[in-house]
Amino acid sequence: MKYITFFENFKSQSKQILIIVDVQKSFKKFFNDKYVNALKEYSNEFDRVYQIFDNHHEGKSVDKEYLYDEDQNVDNTDDLYDFPNQKEIIEKRYNYDVDADFYKNILDEEVYDRIKQNEKNLKKGQIFPTKEGTIIIYIGNNHKWFHVPKKLYDLFKDLKKAQIDDTTITIVGGANGECLEDIITTALSLGLKINKNSNYIYSAENCPIK
Repeated sequence: MKYITFFENFKSQSKQILIIVDVQKSFKKFFNDKYVNALKEYSNEFDRVYQIFDNHHEGKSVDKEYLYDEDQNVDNTDDLYDFPNQKEIIEKRYNYDVDADFYKNILDEEVYDRIKQNEKNLKKGQIFPTKEGTIIIYIGNNHKWFHVPKKLYDLFKDLKKAQIDDTTITIVGGANGECLEDIITTALSLGLKINKNSNYIYSAENCPIK
C-alpha cells in the first residue's frame, strides 16, 4: 500500500518533466551565461526538473561507489547550477574507449561471454545487466559504453511506470552526440518517450543561445 501511494503521488506530480544533462560550470566553455539564464527560465515551465551531472576526471572514474548508491548524497555542488523546480541531482560519469573487459568483474560469466561473442555486431541501445543491480548500455560512439548508476536507473524505471498519455519528458543540455547521447539512448532503450528541445541543447561546436 505504501508503494502504491508513492507511485500515485509520483505519477500525479509528473505531468511535465525536464531532464537537464551536464549543464555545469566545468563545461562552461561550451555555453554562456545567456544560455544558463534562459534554461533557468525554461525550467519554470515544468513540474519536475531532474539534473544529471558528470562528476568526471578526463573520462576516468576516481571511485565507483556512486554507481550503486540509491541516495547519492552529493556533497560537492560547487560545480552545479540550481534550477527552478529541481527535485533531484543525479551523478554519473562517462568513459571513453572501454570494452567489455572494463566491466568484466561486475558481469555474470554468461553475460560477459554473450557480449564478447557478439562484440562486432552489438546494436546501439542494447542493455546488459550487472551483478550489482545496475545496467550497462552499448552506445557505440566515442562513448562506447555507458554504465547507468542505480539512482538514474531507478528514476527511469519510475518515469516509465508513471508515463501516461498527457505526461511529457523533455531533455536538454549536452553535449550533443556525446554525454547527452548516453542519457537519450538509455531512456529510449528503457522504453521512455522523450522530446529533445534543440533550443537548449549545446554541442562542442555550438551554443544554441548567443
